[in-house]
Amino acid sequence: MYQVSSRSIIILSGLVLALSSIVFSINHFFYKYPSNNYFPEGIPFLALVLILINLGLVLYFPKGDKLRQVGRELIYFFLVMCLIAIATNAVQLTPFPIIDPLINTIEEHMDIHMEAILAWTHNHPQFKYILGVIYDSLTYQMSILPLLVIFTCRFHLIREYYFYMLSTVLIGFAFYYFFPTTAPASIINSPFFSPEQIDTGLKFKQIHHYINPTTNEGGLIALPSFHAIWAILCVNLLREWPIPCILLFIINLLLIASCVLLGWHYLIDIIGGFIVLLLSYYSLKYSSIRAAKRTSGIR
Repeated sequence: MYQVSSRSIIILSGLVLALSSIVFSINHFFYKYPSNNYFPEGIPFLALVLILINLGLVLYFPKGDKLRQVGRELIYFFLVMCLIAIATNAVQLTPFPIIDPLINTIEEHMDIHMEAILAWTHNHPQFKYILGVIYDSLTYQMSILPLLVIFTCRFHLIREYYFYMLSTVLIGFAFYYFFPTTAPASIINSPFFSPEQIDTGLKFKQIHHYINPTTNEGGLIALPSFHAIWAILCVNLLREWPIPCILLFIINLLLIASCVLLGWHYLIDIIGGFIVLLLSYYSLKYSSIRAAKRTSGIR
């Protein structure tokens, strides 16, 4: 089974870190916007626990043992998620104006009206509740499924996951930096938006008016939809377990639909998410071909 090379992941990690550093520097020297902190609490403690676990595994198990590799992958997973948190902290500092009015105008020309979508969902409360539960499940999927893959020693799957996570962040965050979006609730009047959805636009306005953000609730990036991207990546993690994979595929189709039906995203955001995933897929394919040529000595 082919495993994504460490070299590819290191290059992507370096690019994410380098570009994040450039964004922080631009903001520090020119714009000086305040910001939110998207790092979860307890990161230093978790890092210490992972280091101690790995020291124990190295001392107790021989070199090449799968448990030692499990320990290493836990650290790699932790580092990848930390890199994404750093990039998230950076990308919120975009100095460019939002493109939400343009997206809304395009969708209205396509006869897609968010107010009508929200009203329809509101008039089906049980369906709305189910969609809300499914939408919120993504956090748990992204916490549990990678650990399941690591503990079952499907290391080729988790390495592929790292590649997709980093490459989609690189592409999607770069697009957002130059063409930021704050989701439908920031420009559309509807009584059916939740406070968290309104907070997404509020944070952006506060930061760009030099006001320390009063909330960390809500989302950040509308276009491309990372909920759509990550939902598909979670399904891909389970592809070697057919029945759970099919079940999660059905659930996450509803999750992607909920992004629009609940008013978190424009339909264009979902399409943008698929495009980013496609670019990431072809990047992985190209990287795999290059790695195979290096291994066989072909130039």
